[in-house]
Amino acid sequence: MLRLLPNLLTASRGLAGLVVVWVLVGPLPDRLGFWLFVVAMFTDLFDGWLARKLDATSTVGKWLDPLSDKVLVAACWLGLWSVGWAPWWLAGTILLRDAIVATGFVVAWRRGYQFSANLAGRLAVSFEGVALAVFLFHGPWMAVDWPAVGVGLGVLTLLLSVGSALEYLAEGPVPRASPPGEGSPS
Repeated sequence: MLRLLPNLLTASRGLAGLVVVWVLVGPLPDRLGFWLFVVAMFTDLFDGWLARKLDATSTVGKWLDPLSDKVLVAACWLGLWSVGWAPWWLAGTILLRDAIVATGFVVAWRRGYQFSANLAGRLAVSFEGVALAVFLFHGPWMAVDWPAVGVGLGVLTLLLSVGSALEYLAEGPVPRASPPGEGSPS
């Protein structure tokens, strides 16, 4: 039963995105959405470690992890856009980017290929997480214009995403290893 904990933790991250949206559009305190997001982001650091520690890595977990990440961030961008805390052009562009990337990865996978994460992509994801946290914080603190900081971090996320995409296009996908018994990709 303990071996299910990493996947439950991973799934909770995706569900947290939906709760953050509910907090944003509902009557609950604004900062609650920020704190829920921060806790959800920490689960991303912890679930993989826990799976390795418990010897509970799985194919389900390998698919669930990026899916939960995307549900969390997409829900947050949509929520921030809907309450006017993130500009439509930034949230919409990032959501479009995620849809294109997800489609590319699925098409490559179905054809027997995969993409390996590159440094620009990892940095983009990191800056996106910080940008979302800044937008969700959405409040005065230390006389800083936090929405402007969020926009700057979001634009940096997009620039890193373009760099990552160009690197993927230049290198191309690599053939994925077939699990035993699966045979050759179709």
